[in-house]
Amino acid sequence: MQLWGGGTEEAGRARLRRVGSLLAVLFGLLCLDVVPSAAAADTDPKPELGSQRQEREAESSQRGIDYRFELIGDLPPTLRRLIDEVSQLEALRDRTPATPAALRARVQDEEERLEAALKSAGYYAFALTSEIDTAQSPAEVTISVEPGPQFTLADYSIVYTPTAPPPGDGRSIPTRAADLDLTLGMPAEAAPLQAAEGRLLWLLSQSGHPYATITTARYQADHARSELTATVTIEPGPRVVFGPLIIEGLTDVEQDYIRDLADWPEGQLWDARVLIAVRNRIAATDLFESVLIDFPDTALATAGPLPVTLALRERSHRSIGVGAAVTSGEEIARAKVSWEHRNLFGNGESLRLEALGSFLRQEARATFRRPSFLQLDQALIARTSFLREESDAFDETTAAASLGVERSIGENWTVELNTAIEFSEQTDSFGTDRFTLVGLPASVSYDTRDDLLDPTRGWHITFGAAPWVSVGERDSQFLIGETSAATYWSPFESDRVVFAGRTRLGALFFENAPAVPASRRFYSGGGGSVRGFEFRSIGPLDGDNDPLGGKSVAEVGLEMRLKLTETIGIVPFLDGGQVFEDTLPDTDFDWQWAAGLGLRYHLGFGPLRLDVAVPLNPRDQDDSFEFYVSIGQAF
Repeated sequence: MQLWGGGTEEAGRARLRRVGSLLAVLFGLLCLDVVPSAAAADTDPKPELGSQRQEREAESSQRGIDYRFELIGDLPPTLRRLIDEVSQLEALRDRTPATPAALRARVQDEEERLEAALKSAGYYAFALTSEIDTAQSPAEVTISVEPGPQFTLADYSIVYTPTAPPPGDGRSIPTRAADLDLTLGMPAEAAPLQAAEGRLLWLLSQSGHPYATITTARYQADHARSELTATVTIEPGPRVVFGPLIIEGLTDVEQDYIRDLADWPEGQLWDARVLIAVRNRIAATDLFESVLIDFPDTALATAGPLPVTLALRERSHRSIGVGAAVTSGEEIARAKVSWEHRNLFGNGESLRLEALGSFLRQEARATFRRPSFLQLDQALIARTSFLREESDAFDETTAAASLGVERSIGENWTVELNTAIEFSEQTDSFGTDRFTLVGLPASVSYDTRDDLLDPTRGWHITFGAAPWVSVGERDSQFLIGETSAATYWSPFESDRVVFAGRTRLGALFFENAPAVPASRRFYSGGGGSVRGFEFRSIGPLDGDNDPLGGKSVAEVGLEMRLKLTETIGIVPFLDGGQVFEDTLPDTDFDWQWAAGLGLRYHLGFGPLRLDVAVPLNPRDQDDSFEFYVSIGQAF
């Protein structure tokens, strides 16, 4: 048996959702041998004179038989939607059948689909009839459906052969409907019954029985009571524990690192969840093209330790990346070049070097990451950077370094704590100062996005706080707090429409703005915040209309992302925000607002973005519009 992995599981989940209705209908087909089918009859065409019949047959043989289709019946809305999904007669009208016999065969196929759909929805006492009138032109096809009552689940029995296995290590063996998320008296629909069979095997695989099989699953309909009873017979197979882990396929990655990462529970009771966790941890390193977990099939399985093989195929550990963005206004253009080694010393250590440049700002930075530092879910991170900036807000030359740890908590939470030091010289409207800053930046983030460059579902929330002490020429102590949140919602499974929203709040405590380095104050405006306004132009300004920065900031953004085709999309959006002189934002909501329209060209890995935004309440110094070009969504 094999378990395949690599990357996230969202693509697989999306495919499962898309075929859900089809699986339910197929389940209905499986019930055909235990539930008597309702009577169905075709009517013969009306008799015609010999010459008329010959003429019609000659004409039909050339162009086929056109027909109209009508479905008659008082159906509940959910059942009507299901039948519309599986029906094919209307969709196939353009492909006209060649003969009356072909039309009858098509109608018969339709009846079988509707039969399966009715049973999958729990309707077993239905009446289904059809009529075909080929004397009309086009021919008239009518299918009448009387669904009858929806059956309920009266009983669900789980039978183990030869006997039920004993529970182990505190894990229970499913023995009743409630263990499978079923409730007696619920509608006898196919989807939950089918899911219950899968859950039954899944629970057994968590309790030492990876080879459990369903030998029979019998569903009996009681038409007098409108009830369904189910009896599922299970062969649990041998009870096994984890044997040794055999690792294959490593070339540059150290085996000890993979063993530490796997944290293999040899000798413990078999639990399929362990295999998924191991696969996900190893795939998340981004060191492998494929991760395959394999263990013996049923024929070789016996009770006791079961060896498992982890087959890996390494990918290239070095990569080069480039990026660019173009905007109107002060910043104009940005470019980025990066180089990364993801297995520097053989234990998944990564070193990333980046150079970023624009007309305003030039920066070089390096990031080293050591995974599994002291414990499995913790990483050591070291950063260093050097930058120069000359903008209307301030001029800055800064060298910085930090050392910290990052820890994963559960599946979606990440906590990071750093010690940092910065040396900078900054010139702004208040003068030129040199700062030596020592700080303890910390952050907590929650991330459930399905894609980083083009999310369609989930949340991304970040809480950050950084106490800083300035020593040397300018003494000051201040605390910066900032939180941001973004959410994404797609009302349809196709992701053709996605609603996205974001907000940002920040505040600076304990010092006046002039005593805080200009680079640590809050600014707003530009492609990453309020589109439609020039970079950092929102908020307090000096006599030359240059930004001063503030002690607090508030921003919101709303987008509706519409996919017109598989590659082309448009995005109407609204942004708003303001920077304030005080620690607490004003409550009069005197914000700057902008609206715009974006164009997206989806490249496969992410969209190419073009946004054009117009200020809704421009000031005298604001331009009439701003545009932005980059890769990835705005947020």
